[in-house]
Parts: sequence; structure tokens; C-alpha cells
Amino acid sequence: EYAGGYSDYLVQRPAQVAEVEKKESRPPAERGVPSRKLSYKETRELETLPSEIESLESEQKALYARMHAPDYYRQPPQSLRADRERSDEIERLLMQKLERWTSLEAKK
Repeated sequence: EYAGGYSDYLVQRPAQVAEVEKKESRPPAERGVPSRKLSYKETRELETLPSEIESLESEQKALYARMHAPDYYRQPPQSLRADRERSDEIERLLMQKLERWTSLEAKK
């Protein structure tokens, strides 16, 4: 428990903050901060992600065009179900690849 009021606390607080800043004033290399450089594998992944995303988007566009055709719903139910599942899978893959691309770009 602290003896004194809030104003007393504010008067004593800057001294405490300065002590904490002294402890943390070591260079980043000494603090154990991991390197932010991309590894070779991550660099290659970053180079291939745009083409993978583009191919998924083109497949998604073709699938949506086929699903919006007037006679699409005359197909067997298995085909409709397979198209819907593939559409969901493409959406999931796109989100994963976009998140990975964003994280690699931020790391770069």
C-alpha cells in the first residue's frame, strides 16, 4: 500500500521511470531482440507469393463465372457441392497467403 496521495505519487514517479529507462538503455543486440532480416527460404517465399495469389484469384474468378452461368444449377448436386467447397478452400488459401505476404513484408 502507498502512503500519500496521488500528487505525492506523481512527484516520486519520474524518479522511478528514469531508473527503468536506465536499465533498458542497453543496445538492442544485447537485449536479445531477434534479427528482422528475412531468411533465404522466406525471401524465396516472398518472391513466389504474388504469383500464387494471382493464380488463386484467377481460378476463383473462373469458378464464380461458371457458378453465375444461367444453366449452372442444372448440374448434378455433387458438382455443385464440389464447386462450393473449392470456392471456400480458395478463399481460405487466399487469406492465408495474403496474411503470410503481409507478415513477410513487415519483416523485410
